[in-house]
Amino acid sequence: MTYYLGLDVGGTKTFALAGDDRGTVLGFGRAGAGNYECYGVPAAYIEIKKAIEGALETAGLTLDQIAGIGMGVSGADLPEDYVMLEKELFTPLLGNMPRVFRNDSMGGLRGGTKDPFGIVIACGTGCVCAGVNHTGKEMRVGGISEEFGDMVSGSSIGTEGLKAVWRSRDGITGPTLLTQKFVERSGCPDAETLFHEMYYNRITCEDLQPMAKLVFDAAYEGDSLANDILEWGGRYLGEMVVGVARHLDMFQDTFDVVMTGSVFKGKSPVLMDAMTTCIHRNCPNARPVRALYEPVVGALLLGVELDAPMTGEKYNALDKSLEEAATRFGLSFRAQ
Repeated sequence: MTYYLGLDVGGTKTFALAGDDRGTVLGFGRAGAGNYECYGVPAAYIEIKKAIEGALETAGLTLDQIAGIGMGVSGADLPEDYVMLEKELFTPLLGNMPRVFRNDSMGGLRGGTKDPFGIVIACGTGCVCAGVNHTGKEMRVGGISEEFGDMVSGSSIGTEGLKAVWRSRDGITGPTLLTQKFVERSGCPDAETLFHEMYYNRITCEDLQPMAKLVFDAAYEGDSLANDILEWGGRYLGEMVVGVARHLDMFQDTFDVVMTGSVFKGKSPVLMDAMTTCIHRNCPNARPVRALYEPVVGALLLGVELDAPMTGEKYNALDKSLEEAATRFGLSFRAQ
């Protein structure tokens, strides 16, 4: 039997899975933020080590029994990030263990589809798009920050909704259901009170979160301004996908576009419709799909595939073992 690890490192949590070459999940570990940008490399080391040790302990394995590891690591954005993290964190932690080290978006892609190629568009707190074509060439766009071009996220959609409330208050636009949604969320009696409370910082945007949900709900109820915001967001996310497809020469390919992140869980379909239309203008054979598995499963698959590709038999074993793991560890490993 050959054993592998999958590691999904994030800004709020770090997950690790242990499994074998048959596709069976054996152990799981969790820890806090493993992104070095949050609290520094020493703190990231502690959290990542904790997650890996948890996965090994629950699997009844030791690190020297692991044949390889797949890693999706947030904060690994530039080539120099990989060099630094290898030197300061992963070599001290893992030694010469064979590994696939990628940005966390690639774990999301591999866990999102059973194909070893495709494009992932992840949109929640931020947004990032990444892809792999049939030849194995990789590309990523966005995912740094708004200062470096990122436009759409759950935060920006919510902020645009709040701006629409102020424009309506000033009479620049007509009435909007967003006013009612934001006023109710704030606990204020009316928009004028909400304006003054926010102007004097007695209520902040954080107090109104998740604001994006208010936009999706208003759009679902037919509000024109809310729908405009979602169409704007969807077009931009579609342009990100098209950008990756252009770099990878995938315009005529058939592939999955994996959608992950909280923005794709909104009630209204308008954002996804606008995104899909934009994608299909350039990639008519693209298939927008919901992710199959959580990114940590994708990371484990990257590790397993260091030695052999996944097969239908392995996926059957994986699906069965993930159900058992969900009961054992109290966490679903299928994308929600």
